[in-house]
Amino acid sequence: MIKAEAIIFDKDGTLIDFDAFWVAVSREAIGRIAELYGMPAAFSEEALSAFGVHNGVADMDGVLCKGTYEQMGGIVYELLLKFGAAADRDRVTEELEEAYACSADAGVVKPTSPKLASVLSELSARGVMLAVVTTDNEEITERCLKALGVSEIFDRVYTDNGEFPVKPDPYCARDFLKFVGTTADKALMVGDTMTDMIFARNAGLRAVGIGNTEEKRARLMPYADFVISDMSELATIVFGGDSL
Repeated sequence: MIKAEAIIFDKDGTLIDFDAFWVAVSREAIGRIAELYGMPAAFSEEALSAFGVHNGVADMDGVLCKGTYEQMGGIVYELLLKFGAAADRDRVTEELEEAYACSADAGVVKPTSPKLASVLSELSARGVMLAVVTTDNEEITERCLKALGVSEIFDRVYTDNGEFPVKPDPYCARDFLKFVGTTADKALMVGDTMTDMIFARNAGLRAVGIGNTEEKRARLMPYADFVISDMSELATIVFGGDSL
């Protein structure tokens, strides 16, 4: 049992079902870029594959799962050049992020657990301070948290807004610990990717890996202090009791 005073959560794949939202949104966003530059259908399929999406499922170690808009923009830029388009890397990254923002309605926001809202509410009610740290932008993050009905539960939400370093840089974790007034040994990081595990280690936090399949849990196990299959299992880690 860890008497946690603060818990930091990743968003995508941890709070929301990753594939239900991001695969559909990515397909729509890439389609917008393809239309903007007059690209053939092959461009969109190659871009999705380069992002780590295969047969409608995103690889947990792919750039869509653990990368940033800047990294994805770089991939799209290189593909545009490959397909013969004249493009500017920085401009393409801006256009891609805008395309994602305009495509958010294409995705379905589903919680990773039917008990997600009640688990977060119970943690907060018991005095645990909660934060989200994501490489997503502010607009989509706010939309997703509101759709889940949990936006008011979190004490801090950190997004990729250009104001501070993104994961796995530990800046956001250290800032939250300072805000809470606690130390790393009394905090946890809950996430579903290697980036989250490295982020936790860089900040000196204990890492909780969450995976909805045996394969995902097995890949996280060597790097996490705890591995769970459902958010309700956090109770046994934080309170030493039964699942919430």
